[in-house]
Amino acid sequence: MSDSGNLYTYIKFADSVAIEPEALISHWTIYRATFDDGDISDHLVGLIAGKSGRTTSAIQTFRGELGQIITTSRRVYTLYGPPGFHEEADFVWQKWKLNCRVIKDVNVSDQYAKQIKNNIN
Repeated sequence: MSDSGNLYTYIKFADSVAIEPEALISHWTIYRATFDDGDISDHLVGLIAGKSGRTTSAIQTFRGELGQIITTSRRVYTLYGPPGFHEEADFVWQKWKLNCRVIKDVNVSDQYAKQIKNNIN
């Protein structure tokens, strides 16, 4: 297939954690993804200010009192505002799911949002 038919090629990878160890993410959603090999993990999807939509590596740690998530890449994401939707972030999520062979996803944002004690607005 040519690149024009493969929309995944248009998604820019995030800078390395050494360059961008932390990021503020808005219009965020958290999905529980089930992969075709049976693995299950939660992933943060949202909009990075001044950049673009993003789907993260699996969530490793959730700091509800700070509204922060640490992923397997060791990047720290600070959640900005309540859970939400952004077309660009959803575009990245949909393409990421196809590429990573996700067979099922469930929005679990409310489970995380209920635990946030200090939501940054």
